[in-house]
Amino acid sequence: MTIKISIPGGNGRMGKTLIKEIMDSKNLEMSNSSCLPDEKEKGLDLGTLVGRNPLNKILTDNLLSIFEETDIIIDFTIPEASIFHVEKAADNNIPIVIGTTGFSNEEFDKIKSFSNKIPIVYSANFSIGIAIMKKLIADATQNLGKDWEIEVFETHHNKKVDSPSGTALLLGSAAASVRGQNLDDVKRLTRHGIVGKRKKDEIGFSVIRGGNVVGEHSIKYFNGDERLEINHIANNRSIFAKGAIRSAVWALNQKPGFFTLDHVLK
Repeated sequence: MTIKISIPGGNGRMGKTLIKEIMDSKNLEMSNSSCLPDEKEKGLDLGTLVGRNPLNKILTDNLLSIFEETDIIIDFTIPEASIFHVEKAADNNIPIVIGTTGFSNEEFDKIKSFSNKIPIVYSANFSIGIAIMKKLIADATQNLGKDWEIEVFETHHNKKVDSPSGTALLLGSAAASVRGQNLDDVKRLTRHGIVGKRKKDEIGFSVIRGGNVVGEHSIKYFNGDERLEINHIANNRSIFAKGAIRSAVWALNQKPGFFTLDHVLK
């Protein structure tokens, strides 16, 4: 059976990568893709948009087009757009995969509220490597104990709009939860001026933005004369697209609910 997938924001970095991956698969079909009204790519054939042969489907500013003749939606846009997409997806009984980051707690709760109507798969990072890194962090944090200090480092391209990255927060949360902590209570996002000595339980975040870096994440544990590091480097956005598409295929066989990449991999 061929699975039809719609992509909002098809002219974005992840949008283009997803369209390429869908076009290159024998079992997937590109349904529709939308963009904002003032985007220069509006009206382009989706195949031409990503450097492939024409598909006879265009990038449209009709934001409702992605809910027509499709089996599932994959959304890597911005928080306010994702909320619109998931609400309309629920109205049309269409499952959705969301890789958008930068949600406030209130926005994230609103996203989750629609999971009583449709399957929703959410992840701040759809890399299989990051999923394994989370497990390594949980194991390391458990075995090292609370005497070790934890810092999270991340680097992304200069066009990324949220900071720290959703992935960095995901990794910090993995460490905090093992310690029985809420990340919001222990995270330290800035250090400037006379801030005093480091608090024992805090988890610090350091952010770098530059060039076209796809994504680099590292968690470091410090204790006296020892330091342990767990690192992940993404060299190509296709790893996120592959994970999201794998999640989309999985979601089609699920009942309504809120799921993560961990559910998909199990």
